[in-house]
Amino acid sequence: MVLCVFVIRYATPLENVLPPQLADCVNRLSSLASTTPPKASGSVVDINVLKDANQSAAEQIAIDNAGTVIPILNTPENVYLYCIWQFFTKTDVDLANGLIEFMVSQTDMKHLRNKPQYNHPRPNDYPRDWFPQTGFRIRREYRQLSNGERNAFHTVLRTMKTNGVYDMFAELHKGIVTTSAHGGPNFLGWHRVYLALFEEAMRRIDPSVSIPYWDSTLDMDMAKPENTVVFSSEFLGNGRGHVTTGPFANWVTPVGPLTRNIAANSSVLFTLFTKENIRMIMTRCQTRDITSPTALPEFDLDHLHGGPHRWVGGQMSGLNTAAHDPAFLLHHAFVDYIWEMFRNHQIQDCGVNPSFNYPEATGQHAPERPMDGLPGYVNIDGYQSYWTQNWYRYKRAPKCPNCGSPYLTCHPVRKVCISIERKLTPHELPSLRLGSTESLQDEARAEVEMLNIGATF
Repeated sequence: MVLCVFVIRYATPLENVLPPQLADCVNRLSSLASTTPPKASGSVVDINVLKDANQSAAEQIAIDNAGTVIPILNTPENVYLYCIWQFFTKTDVDLANGLIEFMVSQTDMKHLRNKPQYNHPRPNDYPRDWFPQTGFRIRREYRQLSNGERNAFHTVLRTMKTNGVYDMFAELHKGIVTTSAHGGPNFLGWHRVYLALFEEAMRRIDPSVSIPYWDSTLDMDMAKPENTVVFSSEFLGNGRGHVTTGPFANWVTPVGPLTRNIAANSSVLFTLFTKENIRMIMTRCQTRDITSPTALPEFDLDHLHGGPHRWVGGQMSGLNTAAHDPAFLLHHAFVDYIWEMFRNHQIQDCGVNPSFNYPEATGQHAPERPMDGLPGYVNIDGYQSYWTQNWYRYKRAPKCPNCGSPYLTCHPVRKVCISIERKLTPHELPSLRLGSTESLQDEARAEVEMLNIGATF
């Protein structure tokens, strides 16, 4: 970043050294800084400077004709840094779309959709290339991975964070997607396709990995869910305040450091999944009875999935920011697992074909509407059976007496698997915080409040 600023400062003319979009941004915004502006590049973008009566000239905010709010730009360096950030953000989105389009082209999506048997295919009916390039994969509960498998998963995510692919995908889960992939039947299908494509990108780095799911009922059944091993350095890292331990320590997101505040609220709206939630969902037969806006709250998988988002807190609680926390992937893999259980229930117990069972919907959730952020797909594509026939399947959630992991144990009375408790760090031990005027949770809350989370689940 420092090198980029140096190049911009001393490059003459800018257009000879910088990509056109970056040079144009610097040219048109430099007039807002206390410097002689470079020669305009002929941009058609008009900058309107807005000034509040209570603000000094140095606190002016600009808005371009696209409605983009531009922060304080009172020095040339501020202009350069802002333009670099905007350029790479747009480039990330373009690269993400390019990666997705490439994967769609490899699967010949349009060819499959036009086949007469598209909604009720048999294994031999699929085009030869309608299989993921990296092969079939099995998703398991996070704690059932071996230490080596878990570390491999973490390593891939860190690699994707470093090369920008992780943030590319995370930025797809914002904007229009907050409404077109939530609050209606496309919630289930959009996230299924998103996870499958993210997983394929992971496996282009290491074909041995897959997305594990986080069965949060294993934590909800604990006496103190906030002490789950999931939020330890061996797994997702600390659960309160800035994430400074574990594989995702010191990650930075567009709104600030990766931050959490688990179990900060005792409200029923801030709860993890319960086994009763799942049992209730399995009493329904029609997809419309488990999706917004037609489902009752106790059966609505979209509504219920918001609880763990809020329970984790921080970026995970925001519609536009949640995907920047790796907990998002594991949580949504479990939502998808529950949906797959429901689909099997539809077939076996209800005589319903889930591929045909897309609820009536219009607008953003209409079945044939293109999926936002996932070019090549329409909403109903997420409901087709080929995902779990050709791409992946789930290993069943842990059950007593053998929970299948040293990080899980069978509750001696209730006979359900629960998470073991993590070893509390010195910072978490109340006995070592007696001189503190704030609890660890208060500190975490203050750090979360520093983030511009925006709309929440």
